[in-house]
Amino acid sequence: MDAELERVLEGFKKAAEFARTYRFEMTDDYLALLARVEAMPQNCPGADKSWVWRLIDSSARFYKSAVRVR
Repeated sequence: MDAELERVLEGFKKAAEFARTYRFEMTDDYLALLARVEAMPQNCPGADKSWVWRLIDSSARFYKSAVRVR
């Protein structure tokens, strides 16, 4: 196996081990901000999210026409 690939895979393994043990606490300020964002009209059930599909379509068309530059 390529040495660089092996190094990257080892880094992923270490990151996964760290992620399993990492714990964090959300502050009251953060939870209040999260509640405000979730309560916004555009985040409520039934809100118009059709712009997301237009964005995905636009992005797909853009990347489809991309060419590799060397």
